Amino acid sequence: MNLRKFVAQDALEVISWFSTEKESLYWGGWMFGWPLSEAEMVIRSELPEIEFLVLFDENDRLGFIELQHISETEIRLCRVAINPEYRGCGFGRALITLSIEEVRKREQFNVVTLAVFAENVTAYNCYKSYGFATVDKEPKFREFNGQKWPLIQMETAL
Repeated sequence: MNLRKFVAQDALEVISWFSTEKESLYWGGWMFGWPLSEAEMVIRSELPEIEFLVLFDENDRLGFIELQHISETEIRLCRVAINPEYRGCGFGRALITLSIEEVRKREQFNVVTLAVFAENVTAYNCYKSYGFATVDKEPKFREFNGQKWPLIQMETAL
């Protein structure tokens, strides 16, 4: 199991992992629209401050993560997803572990941040078990279809 850079051909499979608008919003907010847009995903992958990585094993795409360069010393984990066929098998933890290892190789970053919806207890527990701690930072919610979804901001030092 390894990480590799995202290529445009990955987009269609990654967006197929989300069958409902709610699943899509948990993952990417309105970033890629609904239904999810392959083209929007590819466009975002080309931004200089964004890196998309894919967790793979042989020919299977197991997971996806976005690394967002916030500053010279802070990087943010975003849009973390595991292929539904492989959920519950520990690949979320593997994806986080390998992503943190990748960030450590760069030596410039000293903090990794992320946000998770309060309702997404499975993801929150995964991040907490990896050493992420809750921090008092904005934003504290996202609004979708007139509803406020509480967010938990987390970080870990490298």
